[in-house]
Amino acid sequence: MMWHNNKLFITIFAISLLRSYVAAQDTNINCYSCYDADSCLKNLEATDINTCKANTCYTQINANLTISRGCLDDDKEVAACTAPSCVSCSGSEKCNNLNVCKSCNSDDDPTCAQTDASALNNVICEKADSKCMIRVLEKKTERGCVTDEIEKTCTDEKTCQMCTGGACNVGIFPEDRLTCFQCNDTVAACANAQASSGALPCTQYVANDSCYMYGSDETHVTRGCTSDVGEQNKCATDEEKCRTCNANACNSYGYQTEQLLECIQCSDNNLCPWGHETSTAKSCEKQILYSAEGKCYTRTFENGTVTRGCFYDLDDADQKVCEAGTNCTTCTTANGCNNADTQNFTCIRCRSDENDKCRYKSKEIAGEKCRNLVQSNEDMKCFTGVWRTNLLIRGCLIDLEDRDQYICNDSENNSCQICNSTNCNNEPSGAAYFLLTNGLLPAVLFALWRMK
Repeated sequence: MMWHNNKLFITIFAISLLRSYVAAQDTNINCYSCYDADSCLKNLEATDINTCKANTCYTQINANLTISRGCLDDDKEVAACTAPSCVSCSGSEKCNNLNVCKSCNSDDDPTCAQTDASALNNVICEKADSKCMIRVLEKKTERGCVTDEIEKTCTDEKTCQMCTGGACNVGIFPEDRLTCFQCNDTVAACANAQASSGALPCTQYVANDSCYMYGSDETHVTRGCTSDVGEQNKCATDEEKCRTCNANACNSYGYQTEQLLECIQCSDNNLCPWGHETSTAKSCEKQILYSAEGKCYTRTFENGTVTRGCFYDLDDADQKVCEAGTNCTTCTTANGCNNADTQNFTCIRCRSDENDKCRYKSKEIAGEKCRNLVQSNEDMKCFTGVWRTNLLIRGCLIDLEDRDQYICNDSENNSCQICNSTNCNNEPSGAAYFLLTNGLLPAVLFALWRMK
């Protein structure tokens, strides 16, 4: 009897152990298992799969920003796995498949906007199918996991983009973000952009942003983006010492810089007074202050001598004379802008189909400079001509096409009259006027008398 009871006890105990073993086998789950491998972040299907003794998997961001996944074997390891760098899961197969994204905000870390973010922090998303995002919100750049709220508002690809895959939200964004040299006057090397650190994308994103340079003196220079906020943006408080530009890394000027504007340069009373082709403009000799605008000048003296050149090549006294406008004009618009003749030659320029005064009240119209260059006395001619359907045109002979100039220069052609003094083509015009000035009116009257 005693043996029977012992046998029963042993049987029950064995069944209990078997059930416990089977139950343990039933609760074991498979986990992705990898460490510090690219596939651990971007291609989980290529990683190993291990069966865990305990019921827990984990996803972890390592100190070097790589990713680890695997099993947590005991309660101590489970307790040590804490968010945000480590997330554990249990109860389902391969549950440690959570996506990982780059996470940063340029408000806290400027490199979020100024770099591709590949070296910045990762964050573990809530779901395996969570997307990553990068967006600009109120000029600031953010990267992270896509939430339901973000997905609803991320509709403009210019300011918000979503992507699928591990840490896919890298790269400079938006792609047209301006790049500028950025340093302040506490850094001596900032005075020489080439010696300072390389140009970086602007921290704030603003469409049509600009780079700037500001210098309080030759050794204290600040460079940056006009979108910079606070004291960092010197241009916001002192525009006079600020020079801006709109191309990548364009704010590399020295405190003294070459004048980019080229000017016509001559001085005499023979050729210099006449108009000059802009292609003959030359580079200026002296460097100018970085914030100064390139400037050319034309100056006329009482003896008839005309001097043209670079404004900043003049000494201080002559610069003051020129700025006062005393027989001196300046320009900043384009290379060779100081090319106009100084003869002040003008003609009446009008068309009778556009100006009612052109035909009979032309003396009430002010003369205008010719469109083409007046380069000699031969060019100082005005014309009055009748074209096609009694259209009357007045202007400068040198502005006409070669064919029309030939017609006007033909003394036997009565459709066009030329003269060679300022505004000389201001005589009222009509059929009677042309007949009279060409000696034809008496002949016409005689013919009419003979027809009686």
